[in-house]
Amino acid sequence: MEDKQEVQLVIYGLLTDVNERQVVTVSETSAIGLRPMEIRDARVSLLTASGDRFRYVPSGLGEYFLEGFAALEGESYAIEVILEDKVYRSNYEKIPELLADDVISFEFNKEPFRTESPESVFTVNSETTLPNSTDPIYLRWMVEETYFWPLVYLPGTGFPPPPPPPCFISDVIEPNRLNLFDGSGSSTRKGNFALAKRLVDNSFLYPFFVSVKQLSINREAYEYWKKIETVINNQGSLFDIPPASVHGNISNVEDQNERVLGYFEVAKTKVTRIYTTRADVPFSLVDPCQYFPNKPEDSYAAECRSCEARAEGRSWTNDAPDWWKF
Repeated sequence: MEDKQEVQLVIYGLLTDVNERQVVTVSETSAIGLRPMEIRDARVSLLTASGDRFRYVPSGLGEYFLEGFAALEGESYAIEVILEDKVYRSNYEKIPELLADDVISFEFNKEPFRTESPESVFTVNSETTLPNSTDPIYLRWMVEETYFWPLVYLPGTGFPPPPPPPCFISDVIEPNRLNLFDGSGSSTRKGNFALAKRLVDNSFLYPFFVSVKQLSINREAYEYWKKIETVINNQGSLFDIPPASVHGNISNVEDQNERVLGYFEVAKTKVTRIYTTRADVPFSLVDPCQYFPNKPEDSYAAECRSCEARAEGRSWTNDAPDWWKF
């Protein structure tokens, strides 16, 4: 019987045709069922079928970055990960040629979400039109939020200091949700999809952007993610697919019997953005960082005085993204 407690290597990489930071993560499963542990000392490279090699830079947290790189149509790409004396390599993949057209919208509703009782919920929707082509198209969507958060201005006494720079906080909405679509057998060119949901909180007090990244992927990548979706949605039945059985397109060059988890996908990509302001929100929102002249400085919550405290582990910066319109 197969030992389900075996430690296994997990490699995941996404390469797009958008000039952006390309990321590969390298980790290993835990023998006692805890979350995967990052591997910080791998050597990661992007390979092209024409013979070029581009080295990823380690972040120190199990993520490896290739800055400002965009995949080219017609070229084939693979990743190579070297750990000690072992070499792991993915299959070579090409960028698909087709993209669909997304019209993104949002809505606020009262509905059960995390509980059985009605809650204030924000939903991101897409009306998607497939291209006029007989070629198959396979889609995956990722949804990210970025919102503005001003820190409380405490003028103090004497000569007032400059106001603190604001926070721009980003996170993936519903990271465990997989939005997949197989357009190869679709009889209609339009589809309506709910891509992401989250509870409404004080993040919506100020401009709140949603970035929807549409990934056009190949059939093998689509089938991989469908298997992952089954694992995520399983309910603990004896007949559920165990995660260890979901193999991707990465293997040990010298030992094909070693089980390697993860996938390297190359995707044609389009990003669509929409935003909300406080005027769009039909629910009452309370600002926890409202300034009161006689309120002691140390009585303001940490999220009012520090971007890091507000972000709680999410990505943040003091600099507005290039696409920020306010």
